[in-house]
Amino acid sequence: EKITVVTMAAASSVGMMRSLVSKYGFFSQENPWTSAFVTCTVKGCAADYLAQTFIEDTPTENFDVARNLLFGFYGGWYCGWAQHAIYNILYTNLFGSSTTTFNAIRKVAFDSAVHVPFIVFPVYFMYKHTLYDGDGPLAGLRKYRDDASALLLSYYTVWVPANLAVFTFIPVRFRIGFIATTSLGWLSISSFLTHGGLSSTSD
Repeated sequence: EKITVVTMAAASSVGMMRSLVSKYGFFSQENPWTSAFVTCTVKGCAADYLAQTFIEDTPTENFDVARNLLFGFYGGWYCGWAQHAIYNILYTNLFGSSTTTFNAIRKVAFDSAVHVPFIVFPVYFMYKHTLYDGDGPLAGLRKYRDDASALLLSYYTVWVPANLAVFTFIPVRFRIGFIATTSLGWLSISSFLTHGGLSSTSD
């Protein structure tokens, strides 16, 4: 009887999840710009919450709400709007809509060689150093120059395979949501390991 109850609960959860995903896909298809902005704003706020709470060990009373909203807004306008324009519109115009492996490799190669090193990270560092650190966009670019090698290596490790998936079998209406979920999932794992997941295991 207990197994039956558990099975029914699991089936109900799966059905509910499928319904939510279906509704998200429909909303994203009908309202791509709104969906991208909202999805990535929520992701940006959640990512900064993880960073402040688990990576930086910020006490609850010292949680920086202004910073959280700042990165949430960055998530919305760049990770949401800009990436929708780039991944779903620009790349389709440049490379076509084919989802073959060859075409996906072309898109990922261009993304990795041009978009990421010359647009994604420079924009992020200029935004952060202007609106949060307060020392201006040039300071942000200098910081990026110093950290570029390690940042790009870390980025390519995760996002080359993830973007190959994006451009081969992830439907357009789910692409931004998939990217946001992957990004948040990677940060969650990194936060767990950084916060002591490995040390607690070794203890």
